[in-house]
Amino acid sequence: MIARPQPAQRMASLMLVLLLHALLLMLLLNAFTQKNVRPDAARETILRLLPMFQRSPQKEAAPQSGAVRSARPVTIPVIPPAGPAAPAPDVTGLGMRLFGCAPEQLATLSPAERTRCATGLAHPDRSLVTIPKSHVLDPQRRAAEMKARNSPIHIPCTYVGVAPGPYFSNAPTGMIDPFCAMDGLVNGFAPLTGLSK
Repeated sequence: MIARPQPAQRMASLMLVLLLHALLLMLLLNAFTQKNVRPDAARETILRLLPMFQRSPQKEAAPQSGAVRSARPVTIPVIPPAGPAAPAPDVTGLGMRLFGCAPEQLATLSPAERTRCATGLAHPDRSLVTIPKSHVLDPQRRAAEMKARNSPIHIPCTYVGVAPGPYFSNAPTGMIDPFCAMDGLVNGFAPLTGLSK
């Protein structure tokens, strides 16, 4: 016969299993949420700049005490004399356009100076302005179409009439003209512009 575990042993086993599961769960969560708390170490870059031409060790040797160094002759380049200078361009017109042609100074300028100050800000000649040519082939139809487009919608062979309503009242009601509808079904309805097809 197998001895049944005591309740105290069962409780201890249950507590150990729960503690083991809690420990595994904490390790798992800690592994996924681990953040790098250490800041990156500051990196130092050393840049060594070397001279382009290094001196040879023979020249760096100290001169002998008894020897006298010979001086090299220094040549100074000769600069040829400048020829006659080119005449400076006349920029008085530019200065007049920039500074002398202000609208508040136009009254003090002579008529010849005013013509040089023509900046294009004056009113354009109305005789030169023309209306661009229209590319519409049928202007009457285009005008009728635009009028129909901008007017309220109208369905052919219909009109708004008054019909008797309940309790002795009259109500606006859409009506159809039967003769116009029959003619439209036989001969076709006219376009909504009001012009012929």
